[in-house]
Amino acid sequence: MNDFFDSLKDIKKELQKEQNANLSSNSAAKNAAKQNLKPESKTFSKEEAIAHKEQNLQGEFLAYVKDADIKKC
Repeated sequence: MNDFFDSLKDIKKELQKEQNANLSSNSAAKNAAKQNLKPESKTFSKEEAIAHKEQNLQGEFLAYVKDADIKKC
């Protein structure tokens, strides 16, 4: 019975090694792509950032209220 568990552990280790190798090769390709495609950074003033957040929150709230059955007491 212990041999069975030992063989399962060995198989698991091999699979983890293969997955780590695949992840490292994928992450290297993604990092290279990110370095080539750096978007221009946009700077916003505090007022613009606040206005943007306010618009997002208003939209989310209106979508929530539209679907909710809210009654005035």
